[in-house]
Amino acid sequence: MARLFHYKVINNAFGDPCVFIQLLREKRALLFDIGDIRKIPFNELLKVSDIFVTHTHIDHFIGFDQVIRAILRRSEPLRVYGPENIIECVNGKLRGYTWNLVSEYPLKIEVYAITGREIVGAKFLASNGFKIEEVRSLPFKNGLILEEPLFKVRAVVLSHGIPVVAYSLEEDYHININKVELQKAGLNVGPWLGELKKQLKLHYKYDPVKNLKPKNRKKSIEIETPKGRINIEELFRILKITKGEKIAYVMDISPQKDNVKRVISFVKDADVLFCEAYFLSKDLDRAIERNHLTAQITGEIAKKAGVKELKILHISPKYIENPAEIYREVELSREQTRE
Repeated sequence: MARLFHYKVINNAFGDPCVFIQLLREKRALLFDIGDIRKIPFNELLKVSDIFVTHTHIDHFIGFDQVIRAILRRSEPLRVYGPENIIECVNGKLRGYTWNLVSEYPLKIEVYAITGREIVGAKFLASNGFKIEEVRSLPFKNGLILEEPLFKVRAVVLSHGIPVVAYSLEEDYHININKVELQKAGLNVGPWLGELKKQLKLHYKYDPVKNLKPKNRKKSIEIETPKGRINIEELFRILKITKGEKIAYVMDISPQKDNVKRVISFVKDADVLFCEAYFLSKDLDRAIERNHLTAQITGEIAKKAGVKELKILHISPKYIENPAEIYREVELSREQTRE
C-alpha cells in the first residue's frame, strides 16, 4: 500500500530531533522540530510548507534561519506552529537581520502560538521587512490546529518545566487505486488520480460500514479523466479505501504522571510514534530534575497507547558509549507493561 506520509529522520538519536515528512505525489513537505537541519538538501527545504516546533530550546529551533534562507524568494507561505512563545521567538529571529532589500519578495510567514486555550496567530511579510502584524486569536477545539483535505494535525500542550507541544499528523482514510479495476474501466494512471483523491477527501468522509459517505453534498461532483468528465461516485469501483495513517511526535516532556497519562491518550493507536527516551530508569532523579522521560516510561507509553512502531529520537549524550542499553530498556518495558 502506498503511504501518504513518507518520513525521514534527519539526525541520529544523539543529534537534534527533526523529522522531515514528504507528502506522496505532492511537492510539499512538513518539518517536526528544526534544530540542526544541515543534512536536509536545499531543494527539499523549498518544499516545506509547515513547521511544527515542540519548544524553542536551541536544539529544536536553531534551524529556523536556514529554512528562511532557503525559501526567501518563494511565493508560497510558510506556516510555523509552536508553544505560547513562538511568535516572540520568530520575531526575535527575524529582527536579528537587516531586510532592506526584500521589499519585492512575496514570502509570507504565518506563526501560530498554541496556548492550550486558544491559538494566537501573527504574520510577517517580506514586503514589510518582516515586521510583526495582524496578531489575532483563533479557536482551539478538540486539539485541532490544521485541517486540510489530505490530512489534519492535532496538538496538546505538555510540560518540560516550560510549555511544550506534542503533535499528531492524521489521515482520515487512505485511498489506493485498484489497477485491475482501473484497466477494466479503460482508464490510465495519471495526474488526474491525484485530483480524484483530493476531491474525495474534500467531499467525503470515511464510514467503516458504508465506506465513503458524503459531507453535506448538495450537487454531483465530476472529475476530468482520460475518458472525459465522470461523476465521482462512478469511480468508486476503482478505489480501495483503508484506515488512514497516524504519526505522533512527542519530545522533551517531564516524567510526571499527568504528562504521561495525557500523552498515552494523545498518541493512542498511532502507526508511528517519534519519542524521546532521554534517560535510563536508574537515573530517574536526573530525569525528573531535567524534565525528560526515561526509556522505561517511553516503553510504557508505546505499549499502553497501542503504538505500532516506536522511533527513539532523543537520548542523553551520557549514554553515547552504550546506546543499546536505552533501547533494551524501552523494549523490555513494552514487553512487561500491562494494558
